[in-house]
Amino acid sequence: MTTLENAASVLKLFRRFGVTQGHPGLTFTEIVDALRLPKSTVSRLLSVMESEGLLERDSDSRCFHPGALLLSISGSYLAAPLVDRVTPVMLKLAERTGCMGYISVLSGRESVILRMFHGGQFTQVMTPPGSRIPAASSSGGRILLAQLSDEEVRERYSDEWHPGTPSSPQSCDDLCVRLAEVRKKGFSLACNETVFGISSLAVSISNQQFGDSMALCLSFLSQSEPPGYPQALLEALQTTAADLMAKYGAERNEL
Repeated sequence: MTTLENAASVLKLFRRFGVTQGHPGLTFTEIVDALRLPKSTVSRLLSVMESEGLLERDSDSRCFHPGALLLSISGSYLAAPLVDRVTPVMLKLAERTGCMGYISVLSGRESVILRMFHGGQFTQVMTPPGSRIPAASSSGGRILLAQLSDEEVRERYSDEWHPGTPSSPQSCDDLCVRLAEVRKKGFSLACNETVFGISSLAVSISNQQFGDSMALCLSFLSQSEPPGYPQALLEALQTTAADLMAKYGAERNEL
């Protein structure tokens, strides 16, 4: 392998070994064993990476950590709000699938639209940024409510309940049943709820470092045949979420 490939292999070890803040770091022996290269080759490689700021060695333990150059670049890049980093990805997804795409967050009992992306399919139904939708009656709202316990959900709706359309939950008990299904499947589906003839799928991701969590949603014309959504559409949405997690350090919310 080339020097660049070997350097990349070293950096990948930090994820493989779960090196985070507070971790002792990687020892020289661990790196040699993992790369299966001569000690002299690894020693020269690590020395160059250290001098270029890709690695940093603890003066006491002699263990390796990500260097100042990597940290400064990634820190500046990841400091941007998660919604700004997700926006171009969702824009491409909407264009590729032809669906309307949305990014939303949970605010009390409402799902707030942060971004909207036009797909190629014709539809007169659009929900512009800033719009607030009852969370219980939307796929984006339910995927985020599903992160809460049933007790937290009931507390959130304890003072009032406003039934939505006939297709949406008609009570808090009904909502909790739907949320249990969302947690089991890992995604949320809403059919003819906010607007008749329109359905939507949603998954959620979060950035644990900054504490922001959001729903990624695709809206499309309702289908009469089960399961009520194109399987390819769900797979595209789930793949997008997985790619975002890998690229930006965001995490798929455990439901």
